[in-house]
Amino acid sequence: MDFQGYLKEIFSTSLLKSGFHVVVILALAWIALKAAKKLSLGLVRFVARQKDEEFQKRTRTLGEIVRYVIVLVVFAVATMTVLKELGIDIGPVLAAAGIVGLAVGFGAQSLVKDIISGFFILLEDQIRVGDVVNIAEREVL
Repeated sequence: MDFQGYLKEIFSTSLLKSGFHVVVILALAWIALKAAKKLSLGLVRFVARQKDEEFQKRTRTLGEIVRYVIVLVVFAVATMTVLKELGIDIGPVLAAAGIVGLAVGFGAQSLVKDIISGFFILLEDQIRVGDVVNIAEREVL
């Protein structure tokens, strides 16, 4: 076998192997997303059926937040795993993401503070989905 044939065989074999792995990773990520959705909806239904309507609103709101965080984590892990499988070194990608995250964190301190404050407002049950709020003589839904 000549050198070109050898390279062709290695390339086609590794490409098929990597392609199969990428498909498996994406399928597992899709299954994880579906399972997270069903789990969060089931948990919300289980907890919400025991209490009043206000508690149900709070439970739905927190369930949506938890599901969104799970989706982000699954997406990030699947993306990094696919990049690694395709032969892309994810170390520099993670380092760059960390530096960008740090820069954005410093640049958007008030935004991050508002997001954290909003999470605690929801967690402490001050405002729920579906509430009407009057601010400066204006109604906000």
